[in-house]
Amino acid sequence: MANLFMASEILEMNVQEERNGAAFYSRLAEKSAHPLVKKQAAEIADQEKHHEALFARMLQECEPVEPNEAYPGEYDAYRQALLKNKMFADERDAAEKAEQWTDKEALAFALKTEQATLYLLKELTKHIDPRKLPLIQITVDEEANHVKVLNELLEKI
Repeated sequence: MANLFMASEILEMNVQEERNGAAFYSRLAEKSAHPLVKKQAAEIADQEKHHEALFARMLQECEPVEPNEAYPGEYDAYRQALLKNKMFADERDAAEKAEQWTDKEALAFALKTEQATLYLLKELTKHIDPRKLPLIQITVDEEANHVKVLNELLEKI
């Protein structure tokens, strides 16, 4: 496959996913009765806000590039494959999901969300200016830590 997915579009997806993730974790922190869930969800929400700001800054610096398709429709097919990993429709949907589920259900879903985010970030590293890779790697490391924290929380509650 040609290296055709535009970094700007992956960044846009990440900005939205981080915004939605922050809404999800903020609502989970507010509604949970479990002190450890409240604490960890609030911390992850803050990190998601930081990631959103980072990706938004990177997006502003991104120059648009036309995709180089190997065959007609390749770009759209690839984009649709990535969008399948989208976990929330918007911030409201994210907050509603956190509200309606038990802590355990919310954490299990959050774990899947973080794994999907890691996938998007790995795709981004293939298409981003190499000078931006250290910033992306910091975010990858933080998202991987979210997976670890969520797994630990699921074992404890």
